[in-house]
Amino acid sequence: MWQAGAKWTIASAALVLIQGVLPLLSLYLIKLIIDAVSGIILQTRSGNSDAGVGFDLVILFVGFAGAVGLLAAVCNFFSEYVKKAQTIRVTDYVLSILHKKSIAVDLAYYESAEYQDTLHRAQQEGPHRPTSIVNGLVLAGQNGASLVAILWLLVQLNPLMPFVMMVAVIPGVLMRLNYSDRIYQWQHKRTQDERKSQYLGWMITGETHAREIRLFGLGNYFIEQFKNIRDGLSNEKLRFEKRRAVGTLVGQASATIAVFGSFIYIAAQTVRGTITLGDMVMYFQAFQRGLGYLGALVDGVAALYEDNLFLSNFYAFMEVQPDIEDPENPEKVPDVIAKGFEVESVTFKYQNCEKNVIENLNFSIKPGEVVALVGENGAGKSTIVKLLCRLYDPISGVIALDGVDIRTLLVADYRKKISAVFQDYIRYYLTARENIWLGNIDLDKADERVEESARKAGIGEYLDGLHSGLDTPLSKWFRGGEELSVGQWQMMALARAFFRDADLVILDEPASSLDINTEFRIFEKFRELIKGKSALIISHRFSTVKMADKILLLQDGKIAEKGSHNELMMLDGIYATLYRKQAGQYQDF
Repeated sequence: MWQAGAKWTIASAALVLIQGVLPLLSLYLIKLIIDAVSGIILQTRSGNSDAGVGFDLVILFVGFAGAVGLLAAVCNFFSEYVKKAQTIRVTDYVLSILHKKSIAVDLAYYESAEYQDTLHRAQQEGPHRPTSIVNGLVLAGQNGASLVAILWLLVQLNPLMPFVMMVAVIPGVLMRLNYSDRIYQWQHKRTQDERKSQYLGWMITGETHAREIRLFGLGNYFIEQFKNIRDGLSNEKLRFEKRRAVGTLVGQASATIAVFGSFIYIAAQTVRGTITLGDMVMYFQAFQRGLGYLGALVDGVAALYEDNLFLSNFYAFMEVQPDIEDPENPEKVPDVIAKGFEVESVTFKYQNCEKNVIENLNFSIKPGEVVALVGENGAGKSTIVKLLCRLYDPISGVIALDGVDIRTLLVADYRKKISAVFQDYIRYYLTARENIWLGNIDLDKADERVEESARKAGIGEYLDGLHSGLDTPLSKWFRGGEELSVGQWQMMALARAFFRDADLVILDEPASSLDINTEFRIFEKFRELIKGKSALIISHRFSTVKMADKILLLQDGKIAEKGSHNELMMLDGIYATLYRKQAGQYQDF
């Protein structure tokens, strides 16, 4: 709360104190009014002619009571405003922390089911629980301050009165705390099911799966799957809510007994003449309100306990530490690359996977050299890309830039040397200009290289023809947007890679969605587009691969063959066989 808004916290604390004292002042004024009225009645009955003077005092007390009521209304107004302001500030603050942490963690975490559970719980509880805690603390502060004042008043009547109040609320408190522990444990146990139901809901309502769901008639099947999971979760949660309701009933019953038991005692004291009629009303209302304040305070503390339990999910997420971090004493990333990138005896496997994806791999990419990776699916090609981008670190071996281990370089500075079009390239539902500019946000959006990159990727002419040119939003998600074809989206990804102007351009299946003519036009002048840069190309299309200076054929995570296209064809090995098969397919047509 303090970090999100210190001024709001101070204002809230001040209002809590004022609102805590006002109920006691209001009770005391009611006592004075009743005693003054009682005195007037006695004076009138005794024939005292000065009763009118006493009534002036009643009017004065009533005026004070009205002023206290107005002050309470004003404080409530400001308190609600401050509470809302704190809620907004704290929620936004927590979301910003959550977003920063999500960006900071390693890519490997996103491939872990345990991490996905931790992230899900943090996303569920992080934004909501701090808001609940803010409101709970404010209410607990108000109820606590009022309770202290009421207890002080009740002690004047009988020191045991506060003890009676405490005993009355204990049963409800114990049941509430027990409920909090159980629902917290249940949520941890059922996180996977919660995530699966959200996934099914996303599939049913989202655009990604819309065509296939309709074509294959899968809608009712997924709806039934979603319903079964939600029914199970709902039934279990309702059982917890039933126990919670029983706890509330027990608490309210014990409080009711305590209230009317105390009323008998207070009435007896009045009849004996120990206290006045005004005192009786004041003490009874004080006990009744005090019990309400105590119950609300205890409920608030129990709620805070519950919030804290669930907020531990957020803290668990915040404790996740990335393995890929900047070194304490980093080496300088070279401005101009002289030797290039070297992969030396690199071995790697993914988390919870026994088999190495790549093993004892050795190759280099020299400045200005185009290297191609080919091989069957699962051979380790995309893994090599992730390692070169330092999205992962190898479990053994070294990846070096100009002879320097990339783990000794600042991560952000090193990654600026690399541009990539990944196999699962991203569609940003922003303007065409922004889609390209995101390749290098250090430059101005209006930089002329944005248009130049669009032309290099073969989509410049199409974008110029849109109603707002490069400033046209892409996708129908937003008003005025234009939808692109799959191939056009891939060209946007290529344009983004060209705009980055990095020393190493990585293209992972860069032509998978392009038609033959577009692919031919782009790669015919590819060397011109990457002039002075290195390139790593992964492709199943040998028409693209054959233009590389060096081709590496991967098999089971190892280099089985390497050389230029002509050299590998002369070798007449695996590469030559695959090339002939693909060429034969085109000839058959």
